[in-house]
This record gives sequence, structure tokens and C-alpha cells, in this order.
Amino acid sequence: MKPTAESAYCWDTGDAVTQDWLPQSVTSSGDADNDGVWGTNKVILSGWGQNGTTTTDHMGRIAFIDANDPNNLKYRWVLPVIPLNGGTDYRALKSHMGGMVWYQDKLIVTSWEKDSDNNVMYIFDMKRILQATVNSSAVGKVSGGWSADGYQYVMPAVGSYSLAGGACSSTNDDSRPCFGSISLDRSSVPDSLVATEWFSSGGTEPARIWRYDFSSEPGYLATDSSSHVNASAAYETNAVGLQGVLSHSATSGGTPNFYVDDARGGVGQHGILWRQNTSGATAAANCGQDIMYACWGQHTESMSYWWSTGRVWTLTEWAADSAGHWTGTDHAIPQRVLFSVPLASMDSSLS
Repeated sequence: MKPTAESAYCWDTGDAVTQDWLPQSVTSSGDADNDGVWGTNKVILSGWGQNGTTTTDHMGRIAFIDANDPNNLKYRWVLPVIPLNGGTDYRALKSHMGGMVWYQDKLIVTSWEKDSDNNVMYIFDMKRILQATVNSSAVGKVSGGWSADGYQYVMPAVGSYSLAGGACSSTNDDSRPCFGSISLDRSSVPDSLVATEWFSSGGTEPARIWRYDFSSEPGYLATDSSSHVNASAAYETNAVGLQGVLSHSATSGGTPNFYVDDARGGVGQHGILWRQNTSGATAAANCGQDIMYACWGQHTESMSYWWSTGRVWTLTEWAADSAGHWTGTDHAIPQRVLFSVPLASMDSSLS
């Protein structure tokens, strides 16, 4: 039995076909609170990274999706920014947006790929979203007010996490890790953030996974007496090319299973979903695709578990060939989808 999507959504036309921006990460009010709502609203967040050719091109942006009506999802863009000069100015966040976790009133975003400050994660406050006053291509303070590259809203960072010892490196699995994806585990005690690193699916470096406990201070990770965040657990897998990681235990504080997806790099290739723990790993059932067990979406990214509904949310990046042509049965339809799958369906396919 293959994992069966319960809901699936396409993006608006411009966002569905653009190659300038790539959807990378997902989190939701299902992460933020046990009841799955932020105030009275159900919200999904999707992080997108700019697909530019220079370091100045690689901004991040976040789609805030109104998910109150499952038959009519609506969204608008918010630009995450980094305060400058004591908060009197700001710049765009340089990030691939590979991972996001919304926990309580904070949003944690990975930022290793294009950030020069050696910060691997930035923290944003969901109660601090500001409206731009000038519509221009600039980002920051401009004549007459504040601009956000044409976007209406900005979200300033309120903190960051950096690695002890310097910058991260994706050279090998013995280096300081560059986090490719993060997710929330509400089944651990205490609640925790799970992170994995990414290496190319065509390489040989196995990905490592880390767990970091949350503190009693809303939205922040637990620190020691020296204000250092230490991993509460670390693992080395035998898998390469991981795009997303999700940790969940059937009982609170029990032995966790890690759900990971291998995007596979080839054009039009479906990904592979794995469940693994310290005893071994299981792949999803054979779905009759180009290889055995390729039952997942085409180039899926991060995953997020909506605790109150039992759904796992994920999204596909794109499926274009080197010439920019869309692949699939109908070449006019891009394979870029936001979708949810019941965790029970995933487990059934992995039994």
C-alpha cells in the first residue's frame, strides 16, 4: 500500500511556474500549538528560496497560508529580514529556506547556505510582522520610509543560533553541519527540534540527525549555564540525499521513529520515503515507478506533522529539465504541490 495523499493544493499560476523561487520548507499552526490553531485561525507557512545566480539574489520569503477553509486556501508573502544598525535598518535574510519550525510564538528558520554571519538558524517573532511603506525593489530604509522588494510585509529576526567553532561546511559528515531541514517533535519529552544535514543524492556522504530540546521560555531552545544549545541526541544514518526529517513516537517520550525522504536528483523521478530507528530502516511499498519503493512526491522537501489531525504536510520543489521544460505526462502542468498525508497511511506503507 502506497502512502495516499489526503489533500493537495497547487500554487497560483505565477508561483507555480516561476524558476526564480523554489518552495523548500513547511510548518503550521499545527506545530505552534497542540490545538492546531493560532488564535482562532489555521495557518500553514511555506518557506521559499530565491533561485538566483549570485549571492545577492538569494533572499528567502514565506507564504502565510490561510487554511481555515480547506477548499479555498489563500496566501500572501512576508519577507524575513535581519535588523541592522541597532534596529534602524534591515536587510533581506539570505537563506535557502530549507527548514522552518513554528513553535509557540516563535519561528525558527535555517540559514546556512547564503548567510555570511555563520548563523545556522534565525529566530522570528510571530507577533512582530511589520508593513512596508514604500513599494520599491530595495530592502530596508529608503527615502520616504521602508521598502521590502515590493512585498507588503516584513518579519524582523529577534535572535539567531550559530555553531561553536565557526562556519558550517557541507564538505563531509565530519564537518560542522549545515542544517538542510528541521521539524518539530511533540512526542518527545520535552518537545524538541530535529535537524538533518543535506548531501547530494548522487554522493556518498551519509546524513546526520540531531535533536535539540526546547526550553520553558516560549519558542527558544534549551541552553546550559554558558548559554550554549547542546544536542540532546545525535545519530548518523546510512542515507544520502535527505531533504526532510520528521521524528515521532507512538507514545509520549517513547522510542522515536524517524521519517526521512530522499528526493533523488533525476528529472521527473519520484522520491523515496523511509522510516528508520536505531534498529533499522524500512522503505515505502513498491508503487511501480521507475525504481522500487519510489512512492513519494517528485523532489519533496521538508515535512511537518500536524499533531491534532495526524497529518504530515510536505511540498514538492519542481520537476523541470535542464532546459526549463516541465516534466510529466502533461508538460504544460508543473509538478509543484503542497499536500498532506495521514501519518497512519505512511506507517501502513512502511509496515
